[in-house]
Amino acid sequence: MVASLVINDFYSKFHPRELKDVKVLFLHAHGAGLLHSIKPIYKMEDLKGLRIRSTGFSSKLAKCIGAVPVAMPMGCTYQALRKGIVEATFSPMEVLKTWKQADVIKYTLECYSVGYTSGFFVAMNLKKWNLLPRRVKKVFQEVSAKYIRKAGQVWDEQDQEGKEYTLKRGNKIICMTPQESMRWAKAVDPVVEDYINRVSKKGLPARKYVK
Repeated sequence: MVASLVINDFYSKFHPRELKDVKVLFLHAHGAGLLHSIKPIYKMEDLKGLRIRSTGFSSKLAKCIGAVPVAMPMGCTYQALRKGIVEATFSPMEVLKTWKQADVIKYTLECYSVGYTSGFFVAMNLKKWNLLPRRVKKVFQEVSAKYIRKAGQVWDEQDQEGKEYTLKRGNKIICMTPQESMRWAKAVDPVVEDYINRVSKKGLPARKYVK
């Protein structure tokens, strides 16, 4: 839920130009991407050389904490884990049930200090939007505003279902210690700083984005 509220606040405040050619109705985002693995992970040292399915931000994250990022779409992850092509994956809890990944992993590490999220948008053709009567636009806007929380709730519920599914399979959820959590957060600071530096060079308020 929080991620969906934040991404909509972000859009309302900064209006990213990548979406200027469409009418954005609302945005939503999945729950925290955590580490699901074949073998137990308790500390950063356990990650050395570990092949982790990861993409985008999470691939940079994996590299910073000593693992080997392996890029692949979600649809390939089940077989890759089953065959040992990768030994872990960064994903939200919901994939453990929706993609049946709890059948091929044994552990989930609650590494919330580095848990990522991905944003999604529901948008409409801008020209079509401009042709609509004002009263119809109002209905779209009112319904879309309600669906920010509804979409966030759906993601939360799916994460909970994924958690229950993996526990029923006999898998273990490992809670990271506060000390280890701080180590991981510090280790990935360079990823965030690199983003700030790159985006700032484009004349954009990157540090405000991150904050």
